[in-house]
This record gives sequence, structure tokens and C-alpha cells, in this order.
Amino acid sequence: MSKNSMLYKGVLFEDSFDNYLGRESTSICQFLYFLCIDDIAKHVERTFYTNKSWHFKYSVSSMIKLFVVKCFRQLSYDKTISSLTDEEAILLSFYDENGQIKLPSGGTLHHFMKYRLGEKGVNEIMMLIGEKILKLSQEKEAKIDSTPLEASRYDKHADYNPHYECKMDKAHITMVGTYPIFMTHTKGLSGDSPELIDHIEALKNMNANLEFYSADGGYDSFLNHSDIWYNLNAKPIISYASNAVINQEGEEERIDHWVNKKWKLGGDIHAPMENKLRFLYEIGRKEQVGMYLRNQNIRDETFDDQYKKRAECEKIHGHIKGTVKFDIRRVRNQSRKLYSLLSFIAYQLLVLTEMQNKVEDKNSFGRYF
Repeated sequence: MSKNSMLYKGVLFEDSFDNYLGRESTSICQFLYFLCIDDIAKHVERTFYTNKSWHFKYSVSSMIKLFVVKCFRQLSYDKTISSLTDEEAILLSFYDENGQIKLPSGGTLHHFMKYRLGEKGVNEIMMLIGEKILKLSQEKEAKIDSTPLEASRYDKHADYNPHYECKMDKAHITMVGTYPIFMTHTKGLSGDSPELIDHIEALKNMNANLEFYSADGGYDSFLNHSDIWYNLNAKPIISYASNAVINQEGEEERIDHWVNKKWKLGGDIHAPMENKLRFLYEIGRKEQVGMYLRNQNIRDETFDDQYKKRAECEKIHGHIKGTVKFDIRRVRNQSRKLYSLLSFIAYQLLVLTEMQNKVEDKNSFGRYF
């Protein structure tokens, strides 16, 4: 477990995460005291501020942590500020060089999150957190699924989804193991499959080292199979229909035929199968590569066991909704994407705090208030 030190009114205080593991309840601010996001704060300062020092009346990392408190306590901006005790304000580093507590107003926190960062900034922070989680995780298996962001039944902007029987938007979430890495937001009737390529690109930019990437039948297409395999060097574990058949164009004989046919472009029939598939993908025969990969899954007797690991998705989605406000009720239409992403990164930061402090019980926030 890590130790943290803090200089307050000329006195050096040291504390360890170990001291709070046995307690039945602990302030969420005490928990976040052990979260290190200095690199993320530096990125925000460089990217979303000018070089004028007067901008930094409040620490960027403190403002981000304060927003996590807002999401966790599910309070308004003003009530979040008034809910903080002096001790909690100190734990979040809201004090000046003289030790006087200096808290931002609710309006200042709102402006920082909605206008200073905005969707662009929140997406960049999500990527940075995802990258940090991947570095701390030993998991090699990713999974993607969508979950409803419920709206009021009277909401005129939200779509009614007959499958979920409610008005809603959708959150499409990629996890590695049980750790949330990346999210996109769409309307409630949007398809799942078109979102996959954005998640693949995000994982690629994070330098994710994966062996498997699982998805349900909503993502079943030849292009999705080949995109996962080519971009992430991972095996696609995508559920297929019960009446799925072997595609002849994806058989080894047809692969060789097309590699040989395109010999002028560099096709080598004697190359290993992986090289042949990579060659076909790069000359535009992506669907044929996907057919080959899907055929392999149909023949693979261990496929069902690999696919079962995807079952964690719904459990973690439910846990996110039980921990932070992860719906679109009472949120203005133009702000829904932003606030869904903000709630998601708040949960990510809670997970990151556990990982940085080597907490054994994953996603265990029940004892914090």
C-alpha cells in the first residue's frame, strides 16, 4: 500500500491506505487522497489553459477529485461544496500557502467541467485514465457491450427502445477484465456494431496488449472480426448465430487463391497464414479475412468457454449505475453525452485509486461515504 505525505501549516503529515482498509466506513475524500493523477492534471494545464499563472486559483487535480465526490455523493454542484467538512477540504488540497481553506463555488466547479474541459477534454482524460489502468492491469481479455442510460418516460428527446422497454440513450463500454477503459455515447436506437471501430482505435492508441476481444451477436460482422484481429493483434470472440455456417470464401484454399492472384502486389502463397491474412486485409479484402477468423471460431471447441467471460459486463454496468449517476434523467438534451462521460470517468478514477493502492477487492466502494 502506498504512503502519502502532506504539508499543512508547516507540519508534515504522513498517512497510509492500510490505515483505512479495516474500517466500516471512510469518507470518499480520504479514499481520493491516495489517488495520484498529477500527470493528467499537467496535461489539462498544458492543453486547456493559457500560460498565465493566475488561472490556477485551484489545483486541477483537486477540481477533478471534487467532481468525483459530486458524482459519488450524487449531489448538485452547490450541495457538493457545502457537504465537505474542513478535514475533507484539506484532504482534497483546497487550502492556500497559509493553511486557509479555499473552496471553489459550485458555479466554478460547473464551469471547469462543462466549459473548461468540455467533451474534448473529458475524452482526453478518459483516454489517459484508460492508459494508466492498462499499465497497472495484468488482464489480456477485453470485452465490449452497450448498456441503457435511462430517461424519463416523458422525455421528448430520448428514443423508446422496445428491447429495454424504456426511453433511453446508450453507453457503449469496453472493459479489460472488470476495469472500464473506454466509452462512447449514442442515441437509444443506435446500433452497437458501428461503435466498435472507435473502441478499437482507442485501445490501439492506448497500446493495449490483448489476447482476446469479446462481443455479443450485435457486433457479429466479418469486418469487425478482421478489424479486431488486424488492429489489436487479438482474437475476436464474437457470438455467432445458432444457424451460422462455414463460409467457403474464408477457407484456406480460397485464401491461397486470392494471395496467389494478387502476387503482383506482393502476395506470397508460401508465407505463413498470418502474413497472408495481413496482406489480404491491407489490399482491401477485409471481409474475406473476417470469414476466415469466424470459421475458426465456429470450429473452435473452446469458443463457448472463452465467450462466457463476457458475462462480467452486465454485472459491472450495474455496479457503475449503483455507484454514480449513470442515466440521463433531469439532464438537458445537449449535455447528456458530456455528463454520461463525466460519470464514467468518475467511476474510472475510483477504480484507478484501488489499483494504485493494490486493493484486492475490485470495484468495492460500499464502505465510502
